Amino acid sequence: MSHAYEPRRCRRAACDRVAPARTPRRPVRTPARTPMRRMSVGRCGAPLLAGHRTPAEVHRLAQHMAEVLVGRRAPEVLRGHVTVPVREELRRLRGSMVCAMAPRLTRVFHQPLGEGGMEASAVIDCGGRARVFAFRLRREEGGWVCTRLETDRGRR
Repeated sequence: MSHAYEPRRCRRAACDRVAPARTPRRPVRTPARTPMRRMSVGRCGAPLLAGHRTPAEVHRLAQHMAEVLVGRRAPEVLRGHVTVPVREELRRLRGSMVCAMAPRLTRVFHQPLGEGGMEASAVIDCGGRARVFAFRLRREEGGWVCTRLETDRGRR
């Protein structure tokens, strides 16, 4: 008795479709991979903020300040980006935040303060604990200069 080979067919309806010969594989669209639709207004009809992303210069300055606060960078490196009182405060606070690994900024928030000013805050991931600091900036000669610093340890 001889049997002819017949491929087994899947009973699911999705398998009945025949795919084109060379279709590139694409990841399934999930909420994390699906781009958000552009919204012209936010909640309650308020217009969305233009340029809501923290500028790269401010984010970089926050990262350098975080490295000073955990003791991985000297405050003198920030000489052109901080005022003298803030630099003295950084010297005093250097190494005050215990962080076993290199500090990683999880979030940097900013709020414009009129023309040429900004207030920002940053959250540092230090392993099992999150630390926070806030700073005020003003625009000088094409760059940002930190004029005030406040941490969860002290204030200047």
